[in-house]
Amino acid sequence: MIDDASDASLLGRAAAGDAGGFDLLVGRWKNRLFRLALRFFRRPEDAEEIVQEVFLKVYRMAATYRSDAPFEHWLLRIASNTCVDRLRERRRRREDVLADITPDAGAWLDAALAGASQEARQAEAARALASELLDSLPPKDRMVLVLMDLEGLSARDVAAATGSTRAAVKVRALRARRSLRRLAEAVPTAREGTGGGRG
Repeated sequence: MIDDASDASLLGRAAAGDAGGFDLLVGRWKNRLFRLALRFFRRPEDAEEIVQEVFLKVYRMAATYRSDAPFEHWLLRIASNTCVDRLRERRRRREDVLADITPDAGAWLDAALAGASQEARQAEAARALASELLDSLPPKDRMVLVLMDLEGLSARDVAAATGSTRAAVKVRALRARRSLRRLAEAVPTAREGTGGGRG
């Protein structure tokens, strides 16, 4: 069977009880959703749980989809809400030290958001710290930053995926980046922490 049906038609088939149509839809989108979930939850098993939860919601909400809106926007809105809800449940803050990454947290954050390359050990530490810092933001702010800076979506697409306006998304992203920079600069560095090297 050739997989050439539109997402909307597959969702319609799923709403009518066609498990095969839903399986095709899952096959098309599971990797995209998994990648998105990994932006929020570093452990693959956690990301997989999010993906399963999203598809369960998609199946239950299939009949509510209106085909005048792009399927991807509808799907990303469900995924975004699911991630935000999970972040709220798992809200926590762990103290991390930047000594092995950089003495200048603000400059490091700018480079990390810009995708600057780093040594493998530093890259892993940077990913862990970035996740912790992002965890400290309000979930909606974090969602906007992930979709724009890490997933590369336009402000218009983020607005559609989050049920906001393009102007509101731009303002939220600007405010979130400023908050994230302040958080990074507040983390203990080599000068304040354990006296580690510059890395």
